Order: sequence, then structure tokens, then C-alpha cells
Amino acid sequence: MKRILLLTDFSENALLAAKQVALCTTAWKTEQVIVYHTYNSVTIVNNEPIVVVNDEVKEAKENELNAWLELIKPLFPPQVALSHRMEDVDLPIGVNEVCKSEFIDLVALGITGQTGFAKILVGSNAITLMDICNKPMLIVSHKVDPAVPKHVLATTDLKEVDRKLSLFNLDQVLDAFSAQLYVLNVAKRESSAADLAQELKHLHERLDKYKPIYDYISHDDITMGIAEYAKEKHIDLILSFHKKQGLLASLFKTSISKKMAWNGAANLLVIPMDKS
Repeated sequence: MKRILLLTDFSENALLAAKQVALCTTAWKTEQVIVYHTYNSVTIVNNEPIVVVNDEVKEAKENELNAWLELIKPLFPPQVALSHRMEDVDLPIGVNEVCKSEFIDLVALGITGQTGFAKILVGSNAITLMDICNKPMLIVSHKVDPAVPKHVLATTDLKEVDRKLSLFNLDQVLDAFSAQLYVLNVAKRESSAADLAQELKHLHERLDKYKPIYDYISHDDITMGIAEYAKEKHIDLILSFHKKQGLLASLFKTSISKKMAWNGAANLLVIPMDKS
């Protein structure tokens, strides 16, 4: 994670995300963190675009960004270069462009159930951001105290195991933090014995070197089951492989503020499966 894009709306939740990222930079050997804030000066009224942000508002936002940078600067070790960008653009589009131009390895942001990034992550914008961004996303929960991850949970439905585990170098999380890995089977549908055997083979080939703890849950509500398991095992970080319109997308589309498995249970590292 040499280059990290840290999103901010200057909220307490964004500050928690900054603290979480700062704690991980040494283990990740991070070289640069780019603080990124967007605003959108164009809104649609009666099917007509209206510019609603003037120079005074822009200047106020710049001052707020500079003040926020001064607030978070002491959190980061001196070897991490801290820079910033502010743009008049929709957030998902801006994130995508910065990831490409700045060779970003990880996008980090805060989330809560009511304010701050809830405006971004609840509803269609959440899906848009995850589907557009081809980089891993660290979503920091507002209910989790920032800390170096020591207990990491990977959920699996025993499908496309080899492909999923080839998308992300788990050493960046497990070896870097000396973290214990938990692997939780949350499959809903039964697969053939041959398919299961092959997927389990891939799972063990990829993960056994980390000495993981394998587990299985049976729960009427999979999302609640994951949350309860994460709480029981003191999970710090949940790994989720995101495919467009897949499990994670469906969770975000349905009552995220009440039922999202990892909201409050642990921070979430979203690994995209649809890469360009």
C-alpha cells in the first residue's frame, strides 16, 4: 500500500479513517497519502443545471481542508508524504480519475449510519463508488476504535476461490500486521461434492500458510450471522470480495443502516473482482 487515497468530508468519521490509516502506514511501508475532498457545484433544478457553489464557498472549503490537514498531520510518521486535492466533481468520478492518475493502491474512507459518508455509502452512490473503483477500499466503521488489525475475517461462499484469492496479496494484511486469519464459510446454496472439493482445495492451497482458523455458520440471516461471529471473535477487519451486483451490492441495497453485517462489527476491506 505505497500510495493511499484518503477521502474526507471533514467529519469525525473521516478523522477516524485518518487515524486508522495512519496506524497502518508503517507496516504497509506507505510512501504517500493523498487527502481528497470533492464538492459538486452543479445541481439540477427543473431539468436545468444550476451552479450553487460560488468563489466564497470554494475558499471556505479550501480553508476547511487546510485546517483538517493540520489536524491529521501529527498522526502520520515523518516518512509518509501527505498531500491533498480538492475538486469540483462527483465523488465516484473523481475517485476513479485520481486512482488512475496517481497510481493509488488503496482508497480509505469513514462510514456511519446517519451522517457524514452515509450520504455517499447508503443507496446507489455506494454501489457506484465500489463498481467504478478498481482499487481495494478500506471502509472504517464509526463504532470501531482505530487499531492495527490483529484478527482478520475472510468470508467465503466457496465459489471462484482461486480467482478471488489471486486478486489481492493477503501478505499486505496478514503478514504485515502479524494478524490471525479466520475463514468463515457463509454459503447459502448446496454445491456438488466435486465442486466443493475443488474449491476447498484452492482455499487450503492459498491460505494454509497463514495457519487460519476455518469455521462455518448456519444462520437464518447471513448478515447477522457474520456480525455476531465478528463480535464473538473480536474481528478487527473483514475482507470482502466485491463483484458487481453480488452479495455486497445486495447488502448495500437493502437496509444497510440496520442490517449491514460489518457496520459496527469491524472495519471492511473491499477487494474488487471486476478489474479493468
